[in-house]
Amino acid sequence: MTSLPELLVIGHVTRDLFPGENRLGGAASFSTRAAAMLGIQTALVTAAPPDFSLLAPLKGLSNVSLHIVPSQTVTTFEVDYSGPRRRLYLREVARPIRIEDIPVAWRGIPVAYVAPVAGECDRALVDGLSAKLICAGFQGWLRRSGADQRVEPAITPEALEPPRGLNAIVFSEEDHPEGEFMAEQLAQKELLVALTRGRKGSTLRKGSQRWDISAAPAHEVDPTGAGDVFGIALTLALARGASPQEAARVASEIAARVVEGPELGKLTAADAAHLPPRARTP
Repeated sequence: MTSLPELLVIGHVTRDLFPGENRLGGAASFSTRAAAMLGIQTALVTAAPPDFSLLAPLKGLSNVSLHIVPSQTVTTFEVDYSGPRRRLYLREVARPIRIEDIPVAWRGIPVAYVAPVAGECDRALVDGLSAKLICAGFQGWLRRSGADQRVEPAITPEALEPPRGLNAIVFSEEDHPEGEFMAEQLAQKELLVALTRGRKGSTLRKGSQRWDISAAPAHEVDPTGAGDVFGIALTLALARGASPQEAARVASEIAARVVEGPELGKLTAADAAHLPPRARTP
């Protein structure tokens, strides 16, 4: 019998449109590639056209099992840097991912990271998982596409009242103007809440407890995907028994390597040494 992967990632991979270039993006993509780089056997469930060419880097990873839910479209973001601040437009959205789309055996993978970018994962999906630890990147539950397709802050039902199976959530202070207040409120629901602040580090909350964690030193070149990698590294560290503070420090060290270049930056397999050791099986 084939053993289950250690980690399940769920969410849309995306086509990110930059001037003169298309890139593979999405929190699920960055999380999966980072986990694979760290030596984690990972299962990814996403929705995209089966012939989506940008999936090639994921299909080529030996420790990634990929389940593509057929969709006529792929979630597509256009990135506009022409103004004083980056603007993001949601041009197309793949079909949602439902619990029925997750292979039955995979629903019991011990660690799950739910990584929506456009609200594609709902409450029923999270509640249908039987993982021992379920964490979520909250970004995709904190935004919507406006009338001109520009991405704007919003609060979905999953953000207002998180699925009961969640253990931890991660999002950036830039994801919503009320991020600080939201983090404080969500922590009262006995969730571990990690609010990332880029080079300023991160703040963790649970109940009335608060921990401020410094960012690890890094030479920043491209911060794209660093928050997603922080989230997956935090998840893996927590799953291996780290305290919230220890897990955040591990995540900071690993995310710091990602900002040092495009794609996964300078992250290497050697960075797996930051993770706590796997528990020994009897």
